Amino acid sequence: MSAQRVELPLYSLFSSTPVYNIDNVLVFGLLRDPVVPDPSDDLYLVNPGETDRLDLIAAKACGTTRLWWAIARVNNVIDPEIPFDVRQQIRLPTRTRLAALGVLAV
Repeated sequence: MSAQRVELPLYSLFSSTPVYNIDNVLVFGLLRDPVVPDPSDDLYLVNPGETDRLDLIAAKACGTTRLWWAIARVNNVIDPEIPFDVRQQIRLPTRTRLAALGVLAV
């Protein structure tokens, strides 16, 4: 049996999860969500033009488009292709919390 670590793109939901190729089968090492809803999350009203663009919301909230998946996780979004409603209130994890979790480098 041979195991080789697989590098995923930074935008992948699993980019911070160890992934290994073991005999041509991908094995995900840690499936614990790094970001879950928290009372410290900010609340945000979705603006027109952002309804289906988690990356645009992430750019405003986190300073990078790469953390769109963190917003998806705290809002229990399974399919990021399904748009939010205009003026829908969603949760945004704070930059401080993301940094403490090791998801965002400051």
